[in-house]
Amino acid sequence: MHGALVQLLATLAVLAGCVHEPGPKSPATAPLLETYWRPVEIEGKALVSRPGAREPHFLLSAERQRVRGFTGCNIVTGGFEQGPESLHFKSLAITRMACLPEIDIEARFLSALNAAASYRIAGETLELRDKDGKVRMRLEARR
Repeated sequence: MHGALVQLLATLAVLAGCVHEPGPKSPATAPLLETYWRPVEIEGKALVSRPGAREPHFLLSAERQRVRGFTGCNIVTGGFEQGPESLHFKSLAITRMACLPEIDIEARFLSALNAAASYRIAGETLELRDKDGKVRMRLEARR
């Protein structure tokens, strides 16, 4: 009888260790569409915003698959095509304002959009990747 009791207690201890306590919720994943995305890194370089300057960003609209945003210097508009993991920007057009301090940011921003072939979202972070899988731009959602 004593051996059966020890075995029962051992079994209960093992089962108690298997009880799954819910951990902290994983952060919600921001949707690709209808989210304000602001770059935090472009072409491997951290993006540092100047105080008072308008930040680069874009928003992908489900309606007619349109993109609109700001390059850090000019307004950008165009179209995009989205698959389960693919994302391609097409027919991008920008205004032609002269903005010397932001010209490098604009060039890298547009280069990353034009090179985009796929994307990955983890929580509030969006990565645009080229055809080789290299991260060209890392963005964060603003809600």
